[in-house]
Amino acid sequence: MRKLRLTALILVFAGLLIGGVGIGMCFVEASSFTYGEGSRLNMTVTDTVTRRFSLDDEEKLTGFESWNMPTAPDADVPQVETDAKLAPGTVQVDVEYRAVPGCIVDIWAGYYGDQTAMVHASPDAGAEAVMNAKDQILSDIKNRQIGDYQWAEITGITFTIHPNDRDRLDLSQYTE
Repeated sequence: MRKLRLTALILVFAGLLIGGVGIGMCFVEASSFTYGEGSRLNMTVTDTVTRRFSLDDEEKLTGFESWNMPTAPDADVPQVETDAKLAPGTVQVDVEYRAVPGCIVDIWAGYYGDQTAMVHASPDAGAEAVMNAKDQILSDIKNRQIGDYQWAEITGITFTIHPNDRDRLDLSQYTE
């Protein structure tokens, strides 16, 4: 029985020693990485998302907000156009973007109680997008770098509104 207790005690201390060494190695590995902030992935897909939104009687469209989707340095945004063919009270938003293959960009309107609406854009990087960007991510890990990866970026935004409703479009709250 004494031999069994001694063997169990040796196994426990050996496990603690090996576990401590393993945890220490993890801390050393993690602390040796550099953080690369906004790392751009290889964005080869260009596309446009178009949505139409209806404004209520007195409602104004007060801005555009993109979530995790920066504006490209060469983008000239936002553009405002008028089109008499659009029904009064309707706003058409066209968002042009570059993205990693498999990344889906969606836009939607958020309505607020103070008679304002804001258009939001957000990328959705699913498993397909991650697999398409895996070579670059693995290369960064091998080079001991990690960062916030940009899956998509806006290259153009166009708001089209009926000429009579032009005063209902106020893009003073344009944010990225």
